[in-house]
Amino acid sequence: MLADLTAADLDAILADWHVWARDDQLAPLPIVDRDPWRVWLILGGRGAGKTRAGAEWIRAKALGLLPEATAPAARIALVGETLGDVRHVMIEGVSGLMSIHSNADRPRYEPSKMQLTWPNGAIA
Repeated sequence: MLADLTAADLDAILADWHVWARDDQLAPLPIVDRDPWRVWLILGGRGAGKTRAGAEWIRAKALGLLPEATAPAARIALVGETLGDVRHVMIEGVSGLMSIHSNADRPRYEPSKMQLTWPNGAIA
C-alpha cells in the first residue's frame, strides 16, 4: 500500500503528529456545549514525550490546525521555570518548536526579543 503513495503523501504522513503520537500525548478534545478546558496537565518522567506533545500542540495552535484550533492563534505564551528552560528545551531542544516544524511553516526565532514569529504572524 505504501508503494502506491506519492512522495508528497509519504511526507504528509510522516509529518502528521496525530498518526504517530500516543493517545496520552494528544490534547483532550473540546467538550461540546460547555466551557473549553483551560488546563492540560501532562505528567510523566524523563522521555515520556511531554516536550514533544506540548510543542506539537503549540504548533497546531499557531498554524490553526484541527482539531486543536479552528484559526491560527495571534499570541501564545511559552511558560517555563526559567527563560533558559524555555529557550533550551521548549524552543531549541530536540523535541522543541524549532525542530518539529517543516521548513515552510517554521517560525523565526529572535533570541534578543525572546520571541518566535510564524510566517502567518502568530507570535510566541
